[in-house]
Amino acid sequence: MPARRKLDEKDAIDHLKKIYQVFLKGGGEPTRFTIRHYNRLNENSRMYIDVYVKKLGGWNVSLQKAGIPLGFRQYKEFSKEEIAAYIKKVYKKYLTESKGKGKYKNQDKTFRMKDFTIYNPKVDDMFSLAVILKRFGSWSNVLRELNIPIGRSRGLTEKQIVEHVKKVHEMFVAKNGKEKVFSKEMYEKYNFIDDVYISSKLIERRFETWLLAKKKLKIK
Repeated sequence: MPARRKLDEKDAIDHLKKIYQVFLKGGGEPTRFTIRHYNRLNENSRMYIDVYVKKLGGWNVSLQKAGIPLGFRQYKEFSKEEIAAYIKKVYKKYLTESKGKGKYKNQDKTFRMKDFTIYNPKVDDMFSLAVILKRFGSWSNVLRELNIPIGRSRGLTEKQIVEHVKKVHEMFVAKNGKEKVFSKEMYEKYNFIDDVYISSKLIERRFETWLLAKKKLKIK
């Protein structure tokens, strides 16, 4: 009887990556790749699911080794502290690569959801943004609990704020036309075009009300 071929971990992980790509090409959501999907798509009798569940440390560990983001169910197996530690790794990567860039170089930059999405694959792509929001409740909670500076407006001049609002308004008009009302909600929806996040509340504090701010900026 021929001896069984020893499992090669690299082959197993490469095969898992291959099945994941098939899953994505079939329209699967990146953060919803489960054991059920693997079993349905796998045609290699040697790479049965037990290879990952029993021999490679578990399904989640295998996903991590393959660089596949964990989904909604898997995140429950990790503590909030573990997820927080990972977010800090991504934040550190963001600070390192974005240092000295952007218009407001002397201001604390906001670590936005958009920034996490960009820099997450550059670390390990371990947790998706959806998983993080589900665990922390909101992105604001993430920043507060991890003590990450918000860096919204400290030291900005009125001229800088006005320029920023006008840029957001221009994008709003380009997407919606001139007839739609440029409300605070619409401002926040398009308010991710600069290095510093300037909230609608700050604008109200500077100009007394949102309507007075629009009047001064000659925005309808």
